[in-house]
Amino acid sequence: MTPLYILTGIVLAGIGYIAFQLQKAQTDGDPRLKAELNRRTEEIGELKNQLEQMKTEKNELATNGKNMFAQLKNVESDHKALMKEREGLSTRVTKFEADQEQKQKRHEDMATKLEEAKSALEDEKIRIRREDEERQKQLMEERDRMWNDHEQDVVALMDGLTKKEHCAFPSYSNTNLPEEFSGSLKPDFMIGFLEQYIIFDAKVSRSQDLQHYIKESVKKTATKIKGNQKIYSTVFLVVPTDAVQSLKQISYYEEGFTFYVVSPESLEPILAGFKRIEHYEFAEAMDPQERENIVDLIAAFHFHISTRNAHEVGMLMHGLETLAKAEQVHPELIAEALVKKAKMRNLNTNTAEIKELVTNPKHVAQQLLELVQPKAKISKEDLGNVS
Repeated sequence: MTPLYILTGIVLAGIGYIAFQLQKAQTDGDPRLKAELNRRTEEIGELKNQLEQMKTEKNELATNGKNMFAQLKNVESDHKALMKEREGLSTRVTKFEADQEQKQKRHEDMATKLEEAKSALEDEKIRIRREDEERQKQLMEERDRMWNDHEQDVVALMDGLTKKEHCAFPSYSNTNLPEEFSGSLKPDFMIGFLEQYIIFDAKVSRSQDLQHYIKESVKKTATKIKGNQKIYSTVFLVVPTDAVQSLKQISYYEEGFTFYVVSPESLEPILAGFKRIEHYEFAEAMDPQERENIVDLIAAFHFHISTRNAHEVGMLMHGLETLAKAEQVHPELIAEALVKKAKMRNLNTNTAEIKELVTNPKHVAQQLLELVQPKAKISKEDLGNVS
């Protein structure tokens, strides 16, 4: 039983009691009681009104309670839906955070690898730069050593050649020049030839532009020997063999003198050619055309030897480049190839056949002809017998 019903019962009991007392008072005819009865009657009316109002409020509260209950159910349903959605969102957030963490880790790994790659690349650049600098340094040292030794080597070579029978000439260096030579003209080496002197000057240069250096040297030397009747009209400038191939011009004509740039290997045939000229008993009275033919022969010797030297240097450099490329293949293959190389026999260039080819140029020409025009090993008669 709700408090409202209890209150209603109490009010009704009070009203009954008051009605009973009023009835009794009317019967007794007491004025005080009548007044009290009237007052009570008014109070009862007010209580009835309050009771009706409370009923109305009760109905409203009941209606509101039902509405609130329905709203509560809706709220609970919405709450469940929201909780479910929250759980789904929480799952998605957890997965997203896990994905983000993996992505961040991959990103950090990639960043680390990138930094390692950058560091490795920088190390490789430094290594390559260091190797290139070391290679350039070695080349410069080799070139300096070549130039430093060149002058002494040429003088020693010429001194030795002029002592051989087929190249024998009076020789002079810049420390024992003839008496008529003094002042600024101090060639590295000279030979006496037909009452004149042939100059062989070893050129030493560390310049990157050897061609320009040679050209300037020709001009300076020509200026010094101009008008000197004791100097032969041909002057030889001796440079290292490796330097010859870098020159586009190896002959000059300046102030009435012809200058040739030659390698040390060409000195012996040049001296031998001059020795052949000197063997003519009356060389000074020689026919001009014959002298010119001899000069042409010496020039041809010089051109052939210099060209051959240049080609052989080129082939040598190509061979070194090829060997360098071969070293880049798989180490096991290189090791196997080196083992087989060690078992190969060296070429013997000191055989009787080689000596025969050196002493007999016609035999060389015959072998070359057999290579380009080979003959059949079976004769026509033998071929007819077979058929």
